[in-house]
Amino acid sequence: MTLRNLYCPWLLQPDGWQADRVLQLDQRGVIVDILAGDRPADVRLPGPVIPGMVNVHSHAHQRLMAGLSGRRSAEGDSFWSWREQMYAAIGLLAPDDLRVLASWLYLELMEGGYTCQGEFHYPHRLKSAEPLTSSLALIEAAEQIGTALTLLPVWYRYGGFGRAQPGERQRPFILDAQEYSALVRQLERLAAERDRLTIGLAPHSLRAVAVEELSELLGDFPGRKVHIHIAEQPAEVHDCIEHHGCRPVTLLGRHVELDSRWCLIHATHVTEGEVVNLAGAGAVVGLCPTTEADLGDGLFPATEFINQGGRIAIGSDSNLHTSAAGELCLLEWGQRLRRHQRNVLAGGAGQHLGSGLWRHAAQQGAEALGQVCGYLAPGRRADLVVLSPDHPLLQNLGPEAMLDTWVMAEQPGMVDEVWVGGECHVRRGVHRLRKELEPDFVRLRACLARQAGLA
Repeated sequence: MTLRNLYCPWLLQPDGWQADRVLQLDQRGVIVDILAGDRPADVRLPGPVIPGMVNVHSHAHQRLMAGLSGRRSAEGDSFWSWREQMYAAIGLLAPDDLRVLASWLYLELMEGGYTCQGEFHYPHRLKSAEPLTSSLALIEAAEQIGTALTLLPVWYRYGGFGRAQPGERQRPFILDAQEYSALVRQLERLAAERDRLTIGLAPHSLRAVAVEELSELLGDFPGRKVHIHIAEQPAEVHDCIEHHGCRPVTLLGRHVELDSRWCLIHATHVTEGEVVNLAGAGAVVGLCPTTEADLGDGLFPATEFINQGGRIAIGSDSNLHTSAAGELCLLEWGQRLRRHQRNVLAGGAGQHLGSGLWRHAAQQGAEALGQVCGYLAPGRRADLVVLSPDHPLLQNLGPEAMLDTWVMAEQPGMVDEVWVGGECHVRRGVHRLRKELEPDFVRLRACLARQAGLA
């Protein structure tokens, strides 16, 4: 077996930073061994090396409208009025448009330090196409950009609690149980032929799927990773109590066994008891701070959850921002505002915020997506972010301080290279396909701007 050697001046491993390490990679880009010492290598990476961040929750279609929802639509502008704008944007897309959009987004996310995307996909019937068609567009986009992908086809059946009829704009999302199972099985056959593609289950929410129907779905697909939106908005919690007599997280726990298979997205409005129960169950909570801030969702009690042994991951969600460092920064800032303290997610006295939070989020995100990445060790895929030692704010710093600075004081140019599966796709902070793909994205964006009267 032919091995390639990558020299790392500093390497962030599960047990901390190590100087002068060589990653030995096989032909699939998987780490076979990590050797100590400054020794000859095929490639010498220029700066500190960290595991690529895992994006546990993305809606690619929403990148199209990033920044275009800043005009107040009503006295009570909220998540729900934003949702109508988002539905209108979806109506513009054909499957090939989604491929163009997702390719551009995945490029931007990779430049931002994300090497694996969890795509929570529910616009199944774009322009009345078969559901598989839009999923294939996302898979093709990921392969073009070089990112790993966990596709999470969404089961969206109802328009609200009580099995309400879906609205007209929700109809492209709707699948019955048989259609949904057929789609998942089609996608699993495709994933069996691809190294960096995995498939999970994604009941959209307890608004869009009746909780009583979940057991049959889980029985049909045992052991699969399961992602669900939950308790994001106060109105959602209120409606759940009205229909079921309890809050969403409690309702879910009464009907399914919450365990390490589950990733609960947002879980913003939870009680102290629900926090304890989720941590004890081993479920991952997927937090999306930029989207949660943009939509006025609120703040999940992340500090208390982690102190109970809870596991968190991060996601770009609406893709308003595409920087992994920026997402972690806002996560930390939100908890500081809640707690009136600093460095609350650093992991203990003497620990560096950037190193501890990056390691935790990357590893838990990989577990939530069922991907062999998230940390750098033998048997894991060589998904790497290389920081630039030449950036003015990073020069003359040790690796801990460099990562702290990128997370808390991000500026362009702090990321030098990004690798996925032993292949370098980003150099000097720029993806190899940026110039080629930009015109098609600009065309799509201009179309939406004209429709919204913003051009």
